[in-house]
Amino acid sequence: MSELQSPEEQSKLEPTEHETLFSGPAIAATVSLLLGFYTLMITHHISRLSKEMDKFIHSYGYWIPGSTGVGPDGSIGSYAGKEALALLVWGLSWTIFHLLWRKQDIPVRGWLPIFLGGLLLVSLAFIHPIIDPFILLLIDVFG
Repeated sequence: MSELQSPEEQSKLEPTEHETLFSGPAIAATVSLLLGFYTLMITHHISRLSKEMDKFIHSYGYWIPGSTGVGPDGSIGSYAGKEALALLVWGLSWTIFHLLWRKQDIPVRGWLPIFLGGLLLVSLAFIHPIIDPFILLLIDVFG
Protein backbone atom coordinates (compact mmCIF):
# COMPACT_ATOMS: atom_id res chain seq x y z
CA MET A 1 0.00 0.00 0.00
CA SER A 2 2.83 2.42 0.81
CA GLU A 3 4.44 1.65 -2.55
CA LEU A 4 1.48 3.15 -4.39
CA GLN A 5 1.39 6.37 -2.38
CA SER A 6 3.63 9.35 -2.77
CA PRO A 7 5.52 10.60 0.29
CA GLU A 8 3.15 13.57 0.51
CA GLU A 9 0.10 11.27 0.65
CA GLN A 10 1.77 9.08 3.28
CA SER A 11 2.49 12.09 5.49
CA LYS A 12 -1.20 13.04 5.34
CA LEU A 13 -2.23 9.59 6.56
CA GLU A 14 0.33 9.24 9.34
CA PRO A 15 -0.43 11.04 12.60
CA THR A 16 1.87 13.92 13.32
CA GLU A 17 3.13 15.18 16.63
CA HIS A 18 0.67 18.08 16.51
CA GLU A 19 -2.42 15.93 16.02
CA THR A 20 -3.92 14.68 19.25
CA LEU A 21 -7.11 12.72 19.56
CA PHE A 22 -9.23 13.79 22.51
CA SER A 23 -11.92 11.68 24.12
CA GLY A 24 -14.09 14.69 24.99
CA PRO A 25 -16.14 14.66 21.76
CA ALA A 26 -16.96 10.96 22.21
CA ILE A 27 -17.99 11.53 25.82
CA ALA A 28 -20.08 14.53 24.71
CA ALA A 29 -21.88 12.37 22.14
CA THR A 30 -22.70 9.65 24.67
CA VAL A 31 -23.78 12.07 27.42
CA SER A 32 -26.15 13.79 25.01
CA LEU A 33 -27.52 10.43 23.92
CA LEU A 34 -28.33 9.54 27.52
CA LEU A 35 -29.95 12.92 28.11
CA GLY A 36 -32.14 12.44 25.03
CA PHE A 37 -33.20 8.98 26.22
CA TYR A 38 -33.97 10.28 29.70
CA THR A 39 -36.01 13.14 28.21
CA LEU A 40 -38.04 10.63 26.22
CA MET A 41 -38.60 8.48 29.30
CA ILE A 42 -39.53 11.37 31.61
CA THR A 43 -41.92 12.98 29.14
CA HIS A 44 -43.53 9.58 28.56
CA HIS A 45 -44.25 9.10 32.25
CA ILE A 46 -45.37 12.72 32.76
CA SER A 47 -47.83 12.43 29.89
CA ARG A 48 -49.27 9.27 31.45
CA LEU A 49 -50.02 11.11 34.69
CA SER A 50 -51.92 14.12 33.40
CA LYS A 51 -54.08 14.78 30.34
CA GLU A 52 -53.11 18.47 30.46
CA MET A 53 -49.41 17.61 30.41
CA ASP A 54 -50.04 15.08 27.66
CA LYS A 55 -51.55 17.84 25.50
CA PHE A 56 -48.71 20.21 26.41
CA ILE A 57 -46.07 17.64 25.45
CA HIS A 58 -48.00 16.80 22.28
CA SER A 59 -47.92 20.49 21.27
CA TYR A 60 -44.14 20.30 20.76
CA GLY A 61 -44.61 17.70 18.04
CA TYR A 62 -47.43 19.09 15.93
CA TRP A 63 -44.91 19.78 13.15
CA ILE A 64 -44.12 16.05 12.80
CA PRO A 65 -46.16 14.34 10.06
CA GLY A 66 -48.67 11.95 11.58
CA SER A 67 -48.83 13.71 14.93
CA THR A 68 -52.48 14.49 14.34
CA GLY A 69 -55.01 13.06 11.96
CA VAL A 70 -57.39 10.22 11.43
CA GLY A 71 -56.07 8.74 8.18
CA PRO A 72 -55.44 5.06 7.55
CA ASP A 73 -52.32 5.19 9.70
CA GLY A 74 -54.05 7.10 12.47
CA SER A 75 -52.14 9.48 14.70
CA ILE A 76 -49.00 8.94 16.75
CA GLY A 77 -50.39 11.43 19.26
CA SER A 78 -48.24 12.81 22.05
CA TYR A 79 -45.32 10.59 21.07
CA ALA A 80 -44.56 13.24 18.46
CA GLY A 81 -43.97 15.80 21.22
CA LYS A 82 -41.92 13.36 23.29
CA GLU A 83 -39.80 12.63 20.25
CA ALA A 84 -39.36 16.34 19.43
CA LEU A 85 -38.34 17.20 23.00
CA ALA A 86 -35.87 14.30 23.13
CA LEU A 87 -34.34 15.39 19.82
CA LEU A 88 -34.11 18.98 21.06
CA VAL A 89 -32.36 17.98 24.30
CA TRP A 90 -30.06 15.59 22.42
CA GLY A 91 -29.04 18.14 19.79
CA LEU A 92 -28.56 21.07 22.16
CA SER A 93 -26.66 19.07 24.76
CA TRP A 94 -24.40 17.50 22.13
CA THR A 95 -23.58 20.92 20.71
CA ILE A 96 -22.88 22.43 24.13
CA PHE A 97 -20.85 19.51 25.49
CA HIS A 98 -18.90 19.14 22.24
CA LEU A 99 -17.92 22.81 22.31
CA LEU A 100 -16.92 22.53 25.98
CA TRP A 101 -15.04 19.22 25.73
CA ARG A 102 -13.62 19.16 22.19
CA LYS A 103 -10.07 19.69 23.48
CA GLN A 104 -10.51 17.70 26.70
CA ASP A 105 -9.15 14.25 27.36
CA ILE A 106 -11.73 12.66 29.65
CA PRO A 107 -11.01 9.14 30.97
CA VAL A 108 -13.16 6.75 28.95
CA ARG A 109 -12.65 3.87 31.40
CA GLY A 110 -14.31 5.92 34.12
CA TRP A 111 -17.18 6.99 31.88
CA LEU A 112 -18.02 3.63 30.32
CA PRO A 113 -19.57 2.01 33.44
CA ILE A 114 -21.61 5.18 34.09
CA PHE A 115 -22.85 5.21 30.49
CA LEU A 116 -23.77 1.52 30.50
CA GLY A 117 -25.48 1.86 33.87
CA GLY A 118 -27.42 4.85 32.56
CA LEU A 119 -28.54 2.86 29.51
CA LEU A 120 -29.65 -0.01 31.73
CA LEU A 121 -31.55 2.35 34.03
CA VAL A 122 -33.38 4.14 31.23
CA SER A 123 -34.21 0.81 29.58
CA LEU A 124 -35.71 -0.53 32.82
CA ALA A 125 -37.62 2.72 33.30
CA PHE A 126 -39.60 2.04 30.12
CA ILE A 127 -40.88 -1.29 31.50
CA HIS A 128 -44.09 -0.35 33.29
CA PRO A 129 -44.26 -3.18 35.86
CA ILE A 130 -40.80 -2.16 37.07
CA ILE A 131 -41.17 1.63 37.11
CA ASP A 132 -44.84 2.09 38.05
CA PRO A 133 -44.33 1.42 41.79
CA PHE A 134 -41.64 4.12 41.86
CA ILE A 135 -43.87 6.57 39.98
CA LEU A 136 -46.75 5.89 42.36
CA LEU A 137 -44.39 6.48 45.31
CA LEU A 138 -43.28 9.80 43.79
CA ILE A 139 -46.92 10.81 43.33
CA ASP A 140 -47.69 9.97 46.96
CA VAL A 141 -44.66 11.88 48.25
CA PHE A 142 -44.89 14.97 46.03
CA GLY A 143 -48.63 14.97 45.33
